[in-house]
Amino acid sequence: MEKRPNSLRNHKKTYQHLASANSMDIEEYNGKILSMLLLMGVLMIPLLLLTVPFNNTKKAAVSAYLLTVSLYLVMFLLFKLPAMKKHTLLGLYSSFSILTLLAIYLSVIHTPEMRATILLGVFCIMPLSFIDRPFRMNLFVAFWLVTHSALAFYLKPRYVLDETVNCLCFALLGCFLGNNMVWIRLQSFDAHRLLIIEKETDVLTGLFNRRKLYETLAYLETTESRKPTGVLMLDIDHFKEFNDKHGHAAGDRCLSRFGELLIQFAQTFRLQFYRYGGEEFVAIAYEYDEEELFSLAEDLRIAVKDSEMDVDHITVSIGVAYCGGEMVRNYEKVIDRADKATYTAKRTGRNRVCIDRDEERVQQVF
Repeated sequence: MEKRPNSLRNHKKTYQHLASANSMDIEEYNGKILSMLLLMGVLMIPLLLLTVPFNNTKKAAVSAYLLTVSLYLVMFLLFKLPAMKKHTLLGLYSSFSILTLLAIYLSVIHTPEMRATILLGVFCIMPLSFIDRPFRMNLFVAFWLVTHSALAFYLKPRYVLDETVNCLCFALLGCFLGNNMVWIRLQSFDAHRLLIIEKETDVLTGLFNRRKLYETLAYLETTESRKPTGVLMLDIDHFKEFNDKHGHAAGDRCLSRFGELLIQFAQTFRLQFYRYGGEEFVAIAYEYDEEELFSLAEDLRIAVKDSEMDVDHITVSIGVAYCGGEMVRNYEKVIDRADKATYTAKRTGRNRVCIDRDEERVQQVF
């Protein structure tokens, strides 16, 4: 008896995990569906109005059609505002509620002598259209199913049994297919996310890899990008000797631990770390002046020196290239400047930070 509740709880946790990990993709997908749904309503309902001169039964429904298309047009313009993007789900449920109300009006009030047709499509299409918690989508369908059945019982008694059975069948079919589509979409989003992580992440350290670095550099050279104020180049001191002394397995564990330390720094400070190659790492820094950048690099150097790296302590030489306020057209040159500063730090004793503000002057800081 306890297995099913546990299964439901695990199912809920799995949904929460997938939805949280892929929230941006879900929001983008739902936003596109909302825009398409509203636009289709704005364009398709006027097509129905064109048939009014040739169909007497539609004349009495003109006001309902006009009200629906007006509401859809207002919602379409409203949800183009950036502030409304966080309310996409509310927009989706509202738009389907408007469509359902129109379908109920046509079925129960406008033509009570005819069986529902549009309503069956709404019950089937709605759960298939967007991504939300399956329980909430099912509850939404159930609410409108009960509402329609109750109105049909009082206003359309002749067809109430047929209407209820037909709507129930289409609602069950829609919810069954819709719930499965939610999971398929979530798993697809998650597989795509993991594929991107695998493509952009260095397996050993957990940091971004060199490929991601060059993608970032290309983006930084675009006009809309947020510009960094400096670059740090980190080089682990005597890493070859560390490998020779302790073995390559210990060296890999050292790099992994070093990556964890850099990730902790990235969570606290405005830095993005990348594995440049071997024992070299690059950090792109944002919104720091030159003094703050040096102080941050010095804190990082001390943190590495004081950390236990599996079997031994290590130190790191750090080169800093400050570029705040510069018009940088090629950030690879900024990395080259940081690399030269790192070489100076290693040549003058290692375990230190050096700043290179431009190609003409290298300032060593002890």
